[in-house]
Amino acid sequence: MMEEYLRHFVRGTQKDWVKLLDVAQLCFNAQKSSSTNKSAFEIVTRQQPLLPHTLDSPQGVRSSLAQSFSKNGSKVDIARSCLEKAQKRMKKYADNNRRFVEFNARDLVMVKVQTLDYQSHQGGEIFD
Repeated sequence: MMEEYLRHFVRGTQKDWVKLLDVAQLCFNAQKSSSTNKSAFEIVTRQQPLLPHTLDSPQGVRSSLAQSFSKNGSKVDIARSCLEKAQKRMKKYADNNRRFVEFNARDLVMVKVQTLDYQSHQGGEIFD
């Protein structure tokens, strides 16, 4: 797991992973688990450490990179809402051509066999 996590931190040559191991471990231990909803720090020390990205800073001190991230966050929300709208619209049009059909045992049905990977059965029926 840590190996996969480190791949996001190291360069393409993967020769600087030793220097970044402490940072990766800190970030990994600060992440909340989906099962406990607590980080490893919270479980062991009963408090979450103060990390640089969690501290509030005055607007003038914020870097231009941090400002661009906050602008992109709103763009992501807009894109997400547009995608959800498009997904609902596409589902509505796809559902117009669908109908619920129940089949019983031994019913004769038409099957498109181009996509099926079938073997020939010699003698007898497939379903006995």
